[in-house]
Amino acid sequence: MIHIKILIVSDNHGEAEISDKIYGRKAGELNVHLGDSEFNYDDTEMRNFHRVKGNVDGDTRYPVEGYDEEAKAFYTHGHFYDIKRDRQTLAKRAEEYGAKYAFYGHSHIAKAENVNGIYCINPGSISLSKGALAETYAILDTATDTVQFMDRGHQVLEETDLTKL
Repeated sequence: MIHIKILIVSDNHGEAEISDKIYGRKAGELNVHLGDSEFNYDDTEMRNFHRVKGNVDGDTRYPVEGYDEEAKAFYTHGHFYDIKRDRQTLAKRAEEYGAKYAFYGHSHIAKAENVNGIYCINPGSISLSKGALAETYAILDTATDTVQFMDRGHQVLEETDLTKL
């Protein structure tokens, strides 16, 4: 596994330019969009991201899930994995890939947790938060296993040491 920074974005629901603004300010070595962008697969907003299909994305070219072997990161929107109930199914699927991390969106709630040894990370929604934190995206540093939840102004709202979960 290589040690990199991963930019994780989800659920912008058609808001134009926000993905580009985040990418321009906080691009990682791996950039992942977890769906519900409401853009076509090849739209400008999505060009800098590994991307998956959310439940409201109409373009069938989006895959349901993805995996980055080098980062050991599994990613999906989450609606097919019952993530609003718990993250057991998500963690099990990530484990099948040999992943250390499982990224998901869908709930619009920023969260990091350890589920059976898999670090499950939801960056929240960049456009419509439903959690305690305002609209967020996340940056994971795989060298330190820390995740920062960032606001739209690119300020850290919360930092979590995954090894302490």
